[in-house]
Amino acid sequence: MSYVGLYEDCGSRNQFYILKNRRGRGFKSFESKEEADFAHRVQSKLAEDNLAPRVYSDVGRIMVPDGYDDDEMVLSNWGYVTEIAKPMPVCYNDDCDGECYQSGCYNSVIIDNVVDCLYEAGLEYVDGHRGNFGFVRRNKELVPVVIDVGSESFGDIDERLYGSDPRDDTDGCDCSECRAFRNTER
Repeated sequence: MSYVGLYEDCGSRNQFYILKNRRGRGFKSFESKEEADFAHRVQSKLAEDNLAPRVYSDVGRIMVPDGYDDDEMVLSNWGYVTEIAKPMPVCYNDDCDGECYQSGCYNSVIIDNVVDCLYEAGLEYVDGHRGNFGFVRRNKELVPVVIDVGSESFGDIDERLYGSDPRDDTDGCDCSECRAFRNTER
């Protein structure tokens, strides 16, 4: 891939880059190739049913700013090009503290509906807060989607549909040795 990404945001396990000259597309990178492969499989399948943003590439790497010296470019972690989703609006409901997790607020109802659809699609989603959901435009309407499809966001998954969970390689351990093992391309 010959894209150049501009750092935009990161979660606890991945980073997101807006792609220059690629309107509405970004590059989502992960800690390891296995994590990127898993997320790519899941997001591609969910996008078919409008439950996730579209995926526009295979798993690969792009050039990104160094982080220490913005003039120097380095190769990103493994990831893929995806449609950019509009974030969920900030919620001012006192019951949910802005995270909208099972609080009954408008965002929470939307999240719960998407989580139910994910369950019907063979995925137990266990990270249902506002920051992991957004909206994409389909037929001139905003459709709610899940935007965090890393393995850490799921409990049980239907491996017949999505393949093996990359956490199975290390029993889900998150120590530095297991993370290094996951980052080693095998």
